Amino acid sequence: MKKQIWNIGTLLALLAAIAFFEVNCSQTTPEQGKSSPTPAKLAGSSTACTPPTTMAGSNEETAWQLFVAATCKVPNTEYLTYQTWTEQNCWYNPGSCQQLTATATAAPVRHLHGSQLGEHLRRKLGLTVPNGTPGDCSAMTQTSPNPPFNALNPFVPKNITSNAQFCEEVYVNKPEADYVNAPASGATLTNLTAQVAYAQGTPIKFPNPAIEVKADWLPAASVNDSFDCANNKPAGVYVETINGKCYALVGMHISSKLLPDWLWATFEPQSTLTNPNRCNPNLYSNCNDPWGSDPAVSTGQTTSQTTALTNLMTQAGLAKEFFNYRLTGVQIAYLDANNNAIQLGNSFVEFNASVLPHQAACMTCHSYAQVTTPGTQQAFFGPPNIGTPRPTPAGNYSEDFSWFLGFMPQSAGAKQ
Repeated sequence: MKKQIWNIGTLLALLAAIAFFEVNCSQTTPEQGKSSPTPAKLAGSSTACTPPTTMAGSNEETAWQLFVAATCKVPNTEYLTYQTWTEQNCWYNPGSCQQLTATATAAPVRHLHGSQLGEHLRRKLGLTVPNGTPGDCSAMTQTSPNPPFNALNPFVPKNITSNAQFCEEVYVNKPEADYVNAPASGATLTNLTAQVAYAQGTPIKFPNPAIEVKADWLPAASVNDSFDCANNKPAGVYVETINGKCYALVGMHISSKLLPDWLWATFEPQSTLTNPNRCNPNLYSNCNDPWGSDPAVSTGQTTSQTTALTNLMTQAGLAKEFFNYRLTGVQIAYLDANNNAIQLGNSFVEFNASVLPHQAACMTCHSYAQVTTPGTQQAFFGPPNIGTPRPTPAGNYSEDFSWFLGFMPQSAGAKQ
């Protein structure tokens, strides 16, 4: 009887995987690993590998449920679940993504690209954008003699090469992709002009199941003590071979529309090789995770998982490296109970986008995801960069905290 139940569960999971392959346009193949066992059920979702549909007992527990569901292996494949969702280049560069089917044999195309946030911040301040055009990976932050970026100098890692780069991918799940494609009959949000046309009649509001994932990757060649994906993997860091090169997963943002202003969470591996500034309160903030970390608060020292988190990851059958990842923090409001601005930043993602010390707050930054009335440019403005944002100007329309929309092409058929 137990064997029959397990086979039925596996069959359902395989059918779900086939559905993913048929409707999404950008997937990728991680390097090595085994299929997940059938995971246990938990509150708010059918299994540990299914994103929650309601908030859990705490914000941190919900964040971990989202992370675990996103990084589960799709049964009988080498894909992580979030990699079967839709990557931003499928819309920004029409035709750049292939549609996979259940019988596809060719290796899928991987769409690594630069940091849109970093490129826009640097352009805004009149700086030359490293590596030039969208679509390239971005240069990591290096020491600078010029203000304000010289404030980042004390945090530049000592082990990166002079031409060190980092790469990003941004994925959205099917509920969000469906809304972007068609928020209403005859409408679309796949370009800025169409967003204005829609927002003038109806506010842009993503459905509650919507999830966005930003993954940051460090090329092995970007550090002096280089690693590889075969015999010299960095301890406790998930790696993949992408387009023939080895990359380490060094940061992940997850945002969920389970709350009206989204739940914002960011994760990093406990690795001095790849993430030496993790939890440094002099940069952005310390780490605070009362649900998954023991001790809950840390400033960069190695912590242990709580039993609850270990059980969740074990139930999901995650790759062993993910047991070394930690939640930096969760944000669901602009201000804390004392009316102080809440800070939350990833020591790799935000730092390499040139976000200045103590100027990182997920909610405040994303509140500026707005489109202008002509539909010809995305509106990116501040300060304040943390705390309560400035009001939306007349003629601008909110994109519901989603820079994923803000970086869309200007018009149908245009490339970003």
